[in-house]
Amino acid sequence: MIIASVAIGYYGYKAGNYYFIPLVCAAAFGLSVYYKIKHIKFVREEMRQKAEDNLKASSKKKTKLNK
Repeated sequence: MIIASVAIGYYGYKAGNYYFIPLVCAAAFGLSVYYKIKHIKFVREEMRQKAEDNLKASSKKKTKLNK
């Protein structure tokens, strides 16, 4: 979607439509980047949480084995 919005905006600008199509494509590009960054942050947080849970589980197993 990001590449398509850039391509459509470029060809729309070259075709003489200097306002509407490039503006809409710029908005689509901005929203795509925003949601991509938001998704990346969500995935990183989820992976961090899983890593912490795995670390806690492995430390509990080690303490049981040492007793």
